[in-house]
Amino acid sequence: MSSGLTINPLPRSALHRVAGFSLPPEQAQFSGMPAETMGSAPEDRDGHVIEEGGKPVGFFAIDRSYAESHEFAEPGALGLRMFLIDHKAQGRGIASKACATLKTYLAETYPERSLCYLTVNCRNPHARKAYLNGGFTDTGALYHGGGFGPQHILRLDLR
Repeated sequence: MSSGLTINPLPRSALHRVAGFSLPPEQAQFSGMPAETMGSAPEDRDGHVIEEGGKPVGFFAIDRSYAESHEFAEPGALGLRMFLIDHKAQGRGIASKACATLKTYLAETYPERSLCYLTVNCRNPHARKAYLNGGFTDTGALYHGGGFGPQHILRLDLR
């Protein structure tokens, strides 16, 4: 990945590496902190760390059973969840750079999968822009099953 950014799997036993992450209040409503949320997540949810120069600066989870609980997703599709960049690392384009490499990373990490979906809150335009710049396409549909209002449904073709 360019600019010293890398993405790597983050096993639950290593969640302490991202335990110090924080988000400003206006972003915290959209994502839980990884060390807390992943502790109670289902076993088919995998953590991944975004690093800059070997230092953790971001996190996301991949839900391997996403399509089973989201009827808009094709069978077998992955789900991107909890994508966040630590508050201390924001403003340097890390989210956009990481999103731009997700297609290659996910295709290599989950070679048996061909699609990835996510939902992004309609009140979170900066995140939506980063995902779209990273290659996700907006399906044009909205998801109303989240706790904080309607969300855009985005899709990434991994092939």
